[in-house]
Amino acid sequence: MQFLKAFIATLLLTVAVAAKAQISIDTNELRIVTYNVKMLPRILAHLKHHPVKRARLIPAKLIEDSVHIVCFQEAFDGKSIRELKRLLKPHFPYTVGPANKRPGFKLSSGVIIFSKLPLSFVSEIDFIDCEKEDCAARKGALLVASSWQGQPFQIMGTHAEAGGDLKFKCGQLCEMRDMVQQYKKDSVPQFLLGDFNMKKGMPVYDSLISIFGAEDGPLTGELQYTSDAKLNDMRRYNPDKRGQVDYILYKGNGIVPRRIEREVKRYQQNWDSKHKDLSDHFGVLMKVSFH
Repeated sequence: MQFLKAFIATLLLTVAVAAKAQISIDTNELRIVTYNVKMLPRILAHLKHHPVKRARLIPAKLIEDSVHIVCFQEAFDGKSIRELKRLLKPHFPYTVGPANKRPGFKLSSGVIIFSKLPLSFVSEIDFIDCEKEDCAARKGALLVASSWQGQPFQIMGTHAEAGGDLKFKCGQLCEMRDMVQQYKKDSVPQFLLGDFNMKKGMPVYDSLISIFGAEDGPLTGELQYTSDAKLNDMRRYNPDKRGQVDYILYKGNGIVPRRIEREVKRYQQNWDSKHKDLSDHFGVLMKVSFH
């Protein structure tokens, strides 16, 4: 019976995606998404965040968006990860992560990357220092390699700690920079993405850009925030608590792309009577063309 239910769910997902996949895109553009999905362990039932329900709905949104690579953060719940893998595998056959997954009581980093393109593991780091509840996970960064239309590239996915002063945050940035620098190659661009927990417009954001020596850019469209307590129905309403903390930065290493565009993606579908946002963060989609 369970097999039949799984088969029907997969079939319905494929049919739904085929019916809705009417996006007109440039076939030369690489489409990358970063998305903090708040899939905390189900044992934290008091949060009422229902990670498994949402894990069964998110894949269709990414498939509809013709995404090539997606990096999730806060993918901690085991059953939710299995559901993501089951539903994404027909379209995203390559997976690396979750990073820093080892035996013990601590959670992994929660960073996992799915790809339509062949993907290879390069390196990962576990941040040296942590504070408060963030110490329950091995937060850090994951570096992978792939290629698009003959152009090799690397992707670093991360979920930086939520707390800490400027010195603390810059320490984590330096750890990530050192890993990225170690594997840097001429003419191999590096995409640095994830939930950096560093708000745009604050001094720590300036440090983010300068330490990596990377490029950010404007967001197209009406949505300008990835952490938005005014719009997001998984957050406690606060119209003054809005900002961008999720990014896809570009470090060209000698390659200047023909076009780069970023936009905030609000993935929604009713998963209970009060909620339709599929995470407490919005995603970021980058579209980049090299040729």
